Amino acid sequence: MPCAHDVDAAQADARAGSAADNSRGRPPAREEHRPWKFWQGESQTEIGITAQQAAAIEQIFQGALPKLEAAKERIDKLEATLSKTIQDNTADLATVSEQVDRLEAARAELSKTRTLMLYRMRALLSPDQRAKLQALWEAGRAKQGAPSGR
Repeated sequence: MPCAHDVDAAQADARAGSAADNSRGRPPAREEHRPWKFWQGESQTEIGITAQQAAAIEQIFQGALPKLEAAKERIDKLEATLSKTIQDNTADLATVSEQVDRLEAARAELSKTRTLMLYRMRALLSPDQRAKLQALWEAGRAKQGAPSGR
């Protein structure tokens, strides 16, 4: 199952354009920056997700998407500001520290929102479905060369 540390990966970069349907049976490659909609397509069938479960999960996703998008935009802006501050090399240490604190707080908020969204989604699945989801996730991560077991 995706974890909070994958914030800048597929689901975290949930922007209006990147929320396009990814209903393939495996998580998307990191470069695609799209959410893996495990409740749709081949993965829905492999996991055994019902139409009712899929609709409820989609509702959770759509409900969280605006907050995820806003958080990602905020992170992008804060990263740009911090990068410029560091590149200019004129700010005092306290200013840089404050910018880092703001950026890390924004990342933490995005991670929290995403983790709670995923938890709510998983709560709709049976133990067997969660196990199948975990296996699909780990298989997709292994194909990408990423560590599994999260």
